[in-house]
Amino acid sequence: MSRRRYFLAVQMLLPPDYRNDRSFINDLSVLRSLEFDGVELNIRDHERTDPDELRRFLSDFGLTLSMFASGATAKALNLSLASTDEAERKRAVECTKGFLEFASELGAGVIAGYLKGPMAHASEAHRLKLIESIAELAPVSARCKTPLQIEAINRFESPLGHSLDETYELVKGCAHEYLWILPDTWHMHIEETGMAAAIVRHKGHFGSFHLSDNNRFFPGLGGIDFKPIIGVLEACGYAGKLAIEGNIKTSFAEDIKASARFLDPILCA
Repeated sequence: MSRRRYFLAVQMLLPPDYRNDRSFINDLSVLRSLEFDGVELNIRDHERTDPDELRRFLSDFGLTLSMFASGATAKALNLSLASTDEAERKRAVECTKGFLEFASELGAGVIAGYLKGPMAHASEAHRLKLIESIAELAPVSARCKTPLQIEAINRFESPLGHSLDETYELVKGCAHEYLWILPDTWHMHIEETGMAAAIVRHKGHFGSFHLSDNNRFFPGLGGIDFKPIIGVLEACGYAGKLAIEGNIKTSFAEDIKASARFLDPILCA
């Protein structure tokens, strides 16, 4: 049982031969030693990944899959939920349905960040197509009982849905309990004039929250003061999950150990 007040995960890439990947196994062993609860995994080819095998493998390290992170797949397959080419949009929708069905077998959610589309898909017509795609996916998410999380990504990396307000505008027309927005402190640091105020405005609209420092390294390796951010979440009665996401500065093992040392005094009762 974790001593932290929140479920804590970290986002990683699942290697193709993960069961025999010594580096990946070593990283998961570090997470076990640090008492992490789960991982968010970028899985490039989920159709060749057996959910039961993955579940058993992660459980050996005391971990669960908390989120299917679709960014690597979206980029590899050129998926865009905002495409104005109807065939391309439908292809992205069908792929996302597959992500939801896969994640449902593991009790995980699905993150739609770069799935929103490439930087060229930034027009109002693209925004309306993205809303249309989300509306098609919302009932699938509800049927699978699998959260679909539309991530707010800064203007330099995503064409649509930069701030929490803008991202909520994409989903607010769909009254489905499994359709959420996803805040990330790195993107919020760029887009929000007041991070605390944005969290409060959307306190009922998310069930997972990404922790990433202002230099896109893990928390504690940059300049964001995370104590008041966690304080705002607690004051809002937040009972969802936290996940660390970021680039590697030294090595995964060293960075995650440093981040855990930094976060634990904030997260531990």
